[in-house]
Amino acid sequence: MTALSRYVLKQHLGPFAFGLSLIVFVLVLDVVLQMMDQVISKGLGPGLAIELFVYNLAWIIALAVPMAVLVAVLMAFGRLAADNEIMAVKSSGVGLMRLLWPVLSTAAILTVLMVLFNDRVLPDWNHRARTIASDLKRRKAALGLKQKEGVFLRDLGGYSLLVHEVDEEANLLRGITLLDTGRPGPPVTLRAAIGSVEIFADGAYVRLTLEDGEYHRIDEEDPERSYLGAFQRQVVHIRDSRRSLGQYQSTYRSDREMDIAAMLESVDDHRRQHGSTVATMDSSVASFVALATADTAASPAAMQSRGADLRRRLAKQVHLNANRERRANAYLVEIHKKFSIAVACIVFALLGAPLGVLVRGRGAAVSVAVSLVFFFAYWMFLIGGEELADRGYVAPALAMWAPNVVFGALGVALLRATALDRALFLRARQLFGGVRPRELDR
Repeated sequence: MTALSRYVLKQHLGPFAFGLSLIVFVLVLDVVLQMMDQVISKGLGPGLAIELFVYNLAWIIALAVPMAVLVAVLMAFGRLAADNEIMAVKSSGVGLMRLLWPVLSTAAILTVLMVLFNDRVLPDWNHRARTIASDLKRRKAALGLKQKEGVFLRDLGGYSLLVHEVDEEANLLRGITLLDTGRPGPPVTLRAAIGSVEIFADGAYVRLTLEDGEYHRIDEEDPERSYLGAFQRQVVHIRDSRRSLGQYQSTYRSDREMDIAAMLESVDDHRRQHGSTVATMDSSVASFVALATADTAASPAAMQSRGADLRRRLAKQVHLNANRERRANAYLVEIHKKFSIAVACIVFALLGAPLGVLVRGRGAAVSVAVSLVFFFAYWMFLIGGEELADRGYVAPALAMWAPNVVFGALGVALLRATALDRALFLRARQLFGGVRPRELDR
């Protein structure tokens, strides 16, 4: 590495650290506010809060590094242009691309590291963060009953529940009365001194554990006869898809919690199922045609009934295949996104150099503002493409790589105009106040 390359890279270290710290700080604010809310109002312990915060840093780093590259390159080249160092280098016969090569090489190395990070670290940390949050909500399920303390909850999956006191810190219920109204005849009454509740499947399944209680049941055939008994521990399973006492999520891995190999395997599995379903549909149609040809004595009503049944089965299979195609597209989108966001480091290096010369060291605030504008446009482009790809309107590869192609082409065009001192670029500089009008006539 030459002395010039080391000097150029050295100019990027400070701005990169500044940009990364600033962007991480901004993105972390929302996470910290959520942690504070859970620590103060929901009883989340500091240790678990720190663990949840650390795992949430993964997606923040994945976004912050490309943004920090844009900020660093823009600020570094802006300072070099403001101090006329780029002009001095050009005067000695060294072009702008020669200054940019070490930056692009470093950005390429950073791209490889980010691909590994997005594939190896990000999915596991996303999964652990969601698992902690889900387990917290499940273990703190009494929080959903705190506001209903002393209120009779009726028609809860065949039960009615009354809780006199809720200790959300310990996830304990005190003074529990439970009526089993789901069976015919008089309801069975269960009373317990204490108990606990766990919520699964977004509240569709509730497991209520009662301790140190008694039950009272009236005989269905002889209402004047009743039974009274005691129990030390009783587990009641309540299933009701219409109600939701919490927001527990299962621990399966979504596309953002899977590595590339796992997602490719899922895509292959969906495609195999898709092909199998198509083969089944073809077989069903062929069987219907063969039966209709052979059974000439069948009445029109019978044939119409068979046709309606075939249409129903085909419609169901088409719907299943459409869902499989959407899931496969979602996996492919996430695979391409892991690479495209990492490659954005190179794209933003190409874009940041001419933008830096354009702003000519007008301060860190201007550099950060310009970087945020371009990254916001890039991110909106990416989100829009992801939505279109998930719905099957565009190919996943095109949707995820289009922002890099567009912004990369823009960076190359600006870089060429900067290197050749094109008049169009000089007029753009004039808008920023970085060039005098008489320079345009040269």
